[in-house]
Amino acid sequence: MEVDSEGRMRNVFWADARSRRAYGFFGDVVVFDTTFNTNCYGMVFAPLLGVNNHRQTVLFGCAFLTSEITDSFVWLFEEFKKAMLGEPPKMIITDQDAAMSKAIALTLPTTFHRYCIWHILNKFMEKPGIGECFSEMCKCIWGMDTKEEFDAKWDEIITSNGLKDHPWLSSIHALQENWVPSYVKHVSSAGMSSSQRVESCHAFFKQYINRKNTFMEFIVRFERALGSQRHKELMADHVDTNEKPPLPFRTPMQHQMARIYTLEILEMFEREDFRSLLCLFELIEQDETQCRYKVSERVNPGGTQMKELVHDKDADKAYCSCK
Repeated sequence: MEVDSEGRMRNVFWADARSRRAYGFFGDVVVFDTTFNTNCYGMVFAPLLGVNNHRQTVLFGCAFLTSEITDSFVWLFEEFKKAMLGEPPKMIITDQDAAMSKAIALTLPTTFHRYCIWHILNKFMEKPGIGECFSEMCKCIWGMDTKEEFDAKWDEIITSNGLKDHPWLSSIHALQENWVPSYVKHVSSAGMSSSQRVESCHAFFKQYINRKNTFMEFIVRFERALGSQRHKELMADHVDTNEKPPLPFRTPMQHQMARIYTLEILEMFEREDFRSLLCLFELIEQDETQCRYKVSERVNPGGTQMKELVHDKDADKAYCSCK
């Protein structure tokens, strides 16, 4: 807890043993957001969230902040690091708040800072002159595998639509390394690209908490909400332990993955496994250390995407040009 010169509470952070344990397992990616007020004192509720092996939202810690300034965020992230004791997250996802960005750079210098793409895309619709090419912009943002493809397509769109001098587009393009999928995919995001997970968490907590709550009321209601959330995780653990998942193809790889993955992750793997049937592999080059393949993926009737796959024989690892 941080207090002011008169001993009054300024900021407070807490994380219980289960939250710290969850961070040890799932803390590679943290989502942080400060848009939800939950008490009658007007303080900002600031949860730090992640995703577990059931693709469920998991809480790593929470804070109440009296203000959204750099000093408050620096204090919070320092307290978060002390509580977690392990390595800092590999990625943190936030909105484009300047004070927050500065605090992350100061306290988490080795953590990749990704901006929430959901917030950015919402701003596209608000800016004048962009609405007519929004659909084309989305295809460019989500559909390009490489940085070069994105840059070329982006330039083509803004040129053909007369938007080269659009100030907001220029400013958001300058930040491309923090939000464009083809620029940020070198760091695993655990399947998250935005702080919408926080939005869904806010919707969940709103069932229990409101702005009229005193601190004592908040604590009681928050514990009740957190208990409900954790009960769902226990239920998912129970299902994984006691129920055999259906295996549509019954291949040796599927049987192996069924022993390793939770049901939710297994279903994700099966979708990827099925998509691999649309890929054709052609050996291009081979030597003592590696093999290079050309991969043709059918993405729609009459359309294909070309990728290159390299198999490192010594490390026994494969690297795709799409990553």
